[in-house]
Amino acid sequence: MALRDVLLLSNETSTVNAVTAAMSTNGQLSSENVFHNLAQVAARLERGGVPAVLLDIDDQPDGTLASIEPLARKYVDTKFIALAGVVRQELLFEAMHVGVRHVLLKSAVPEDLSGVLHRLCPVSIGSAQGNAITILSAGGGCGATTLAVNVAAELPVTPTEPNLVVDLDHSYGAVGTYLGLDGDYGAFDLFSRPGEIDGQLIQSTTLSSSTTLHAMLSMSRRRLGDNAVLDAKRVGHVIDACKQTYLWNVIDAPRVSHDVAAELVRRSHATLLPLQLMIKDIQVARQILAGLSSRGVNLARVFLIATRYRKRGLTISLDEAKRALGLKDEQTLGMLSNDFAAVTEAANLGKPLSQTSPRSDYRRDVQKLAGTLAALPKLFSVGRSLAAH
Repeated sequence: MALRDVLLLSNETSTVNAVTAAMSTNGQLSSENVFHNLAQVAARLERGGVPAVLLDIDDQPDGTLASIEPLARKYVDTKFIALAGVVRQELLFEAMHVGVRHVLLKSAVPEDLSGVLHRLCPVSIGSAQGNAITILSAGGGCGATTLAVNVAAELPVTPTEPNLVVDLDHSYGAVGTYLGLDGDYGAFDLFSRPGEIDGQLIQSTTLSSSTTLHAMLSMSRRRLGDNAVLDAKRVGHVIDACKQTYLWNVIDAPRVSHDVAAELVRRSHATLLPLQLMIKDIQVARQILAGLSSRGVNLARVFLIATRYRKRGLTISLDEAKRALGLKDEQTLGMLSNDFAAVTEAANLGKPLSQTSPRSDYRRDVQKLAGTLAALPKLFSVGRSLAAH
């Protein structure tokens, strides 16, 4: 559950505006979650995933409260909060009797609403530790962002627990561009923000691409290209908060320093390093591996993936690339098919291949890759290798 899934019942424009403003920095009340009668609220509650309902009871206090009682009894995990212009003693008593958890003066909404919601609907971060998959890049055009979005779309999800893809590309914001998303805030705002990063802040910074895929942009599109210096430890803290908020987090990190890359690898379930079978990408991949190794990173967590692979016409063969990369015999160089038409169509439509070309060769390869990643134990032994694709 996220505070952006809070519902508001009100026919008063000033109340809608006050609640929207109060939640704009941490919760982001959606216009589609503003309702004008209880029947609409009840229909939305049937779909689940609602942490709280805010009810403007000024029109008919007694009638509205009486109608809330069966909903409060049925949806015990949802907190019902009444909003009123004036709070009388008898109103408080009736509200408590029907299952309302809090009655808030409308005049107090700007200052108090956020605190009331956080107190009544705490997000449990840290009770369940999620997973991170870091995707580095051995060169421009190797398909790191395409891989990140599609791996995130193929990892296990539930209807109420979407996966998250995090964009660390401050130059181009490729994830946002791929998915057609833009917003005012992103990961780099969290990196520069002082203080602790918690689950509510993570959730209020992400955008919804679909019911099963959320995205955290690098920054707003108008700021892309700004100079940005990443502190490795701060990046690690933000990724930890993401892991405590989402079960699967895929991090698109195409142009990060070796220090940041090492921090990401240490905090990741697995790391993928895509490259094309060409001299430049192989050289860069070797440099990345050497940089990670010199920082004490266990390279058993890093898996190299040859992208745009085809059986014929390649100047450098898979075996030659493996030797040039210094991979041991038991280590695998994975492969992703060269399916340019399907991948291009998906990018143009701003959707994963699971939605645009579910039978494409590339999508089948990513499915197998995601299945292998999901099956890896939390802590796996040195020398464990990724199956070929």
